[in-house]
Amino acid sequence: MIYVICGPTGSGKTQASLQLAAFLHAPIINADAFQIYRDMNIGTAKISSQNPEYSNHFLLDIISPDQSFSVKEYQQLFRQTIDSLKKRYTNIIVVGGTGLYIRASLYDYNFEDHEPDDTSDLDHLSNQELWDLLTSLDEKSLSSLHPNNRKRVIRAISIARTNRKNKSENIQKQEHKIIYPDVSIYFINPPRVELYENINKRVDEMFDLGLVKEVEDLLVKYHLSLTASQAIGYKEVIDYLAHKMSLNECRDLIKQRTRNYAKRQVTFFKHQFDSQEFISGEELVKAIIKNGK
Repeated sequence: MIYVICGPTGSGKTQASLQLAAFLHAPIINADAFQIYRDMNIGTAKISSQNPEYSNHFLLDIISPDQSFSVKEYQQLFRQTIDSLKKRYTNIIVVGGTGLYIRASLYDYNFEDHEPDDTSDLDHLSNQELWDLLTSLDEKSLSSLHPNNRKRVIRAISIARTNRKNKSENIQKQEHKIIYPDVSIYFINPPRVELYENINKRVDEMFDLGLVKEVEDLLVKYHLSLTASQAIGYKEVIDYLAHKMSLNECRDLIKQRTRNYAKRQVTFFKHQFDSQEFISGEELVKAIIKNGK
């Protein structure tokens, strides 16, 4: 059985996955778009490499922050990993908040091959202007994108401009079927007030743990890829280090953007997955154990 634990940031996915892994004696596959990057630990709330359960994780710390990484590449690695783990384990756990990674990997999600058009005319546009342009070309694709992920927004614009069918239509023509026979999807969706409190607390803890120092070290060690540098928590601290805002403004902005992101995650999971919904990770784990699965 493949157990998928999804939900917004701050919902308790990681702890639930660890408890379930111990009960099922199962490995854990990461489905978070930023936890794949090495040395991006505090800002992604990644399990510590010192944790005994770290060795039980897959697709974690697999890419250098100066490298680009696509959903298609993740899909390929995920399916290879599933095929390998199925030879050794009865149960596998997938956990993460990047809905597109999960959907592209579990479902009949095919990437449209096309000759990319020249996007140099988009270079001068701001992130908001690019977002507005994509809205006019393919509004339905917005739910799977972040407005600050410039690379993916430009790619979606390119697809919309060079294909008769835009990106969302390419997805819609697929059957939307899970390609594995034994998948159960669990969605953790705490009350919004509780979730936002958890997010605010988590951001404060990240600063206490040394988020600013982590970003400083990353900037010294790597020339961060566009994707890595746009991660919430990292982008804002980079701007703080460039003296574009105060530390308090940086902290508040991370909280605000994380809350906004969590809201988009909830919308995506509600509309894109047929899942069992729980208000907490504890309730999810109790239900699975009670069912004896």
